Amino acid sequence: MDMLLVRTRLKPSKVHGLGCFAAERIPRGTVVWTLDESIDIQMPLAKLGSLSPPTERFYLTYGHVEMRDGEKIVILCGDHAKHMNHSDKPNVIEGDPDREENIAARDIEAGEELTCNYHAFDLDAVRKLSGALEPE
Repeated sequence: MDMLLVRTRLKPSKVHGLGCFAAERIPRGTVVWTLDESIDIQMPLAKLGSLSPPTERFYLTYGHVEMRDGEKIVILCGDHAKHMNHSDKPNVIEGDPDREENIAARDIEAGEELTCNYHAFDLDAVRKLSGALEPE
């Protein structure tokens, strides 16, 4: 199973850098994303310092931080989802938390950028959105 369950394209974003854009119409309630441990890398945040500086920056830029079993971990998506930009009014929101999935909050048209609210799932959202390089 792919993590992104809808067709997408990467294109320059008006929000920031590259964005993840719908390549098809996505009806409201459609599961857009689900965690897939076979393609997504999960690593304890404490281990990032053992990586080369460019690799560590890549994780800090494109990964998101969650708490699992009392430990902060970084999840790096293995597909275009790592290019999903932040919005305070996202069109992709959390679905069933037990299945670690996100759904379309409303109908999303082909060509529209997929956005999510970083504050809803990323413990490192404040740093990312401020443009800082070091984790909190």
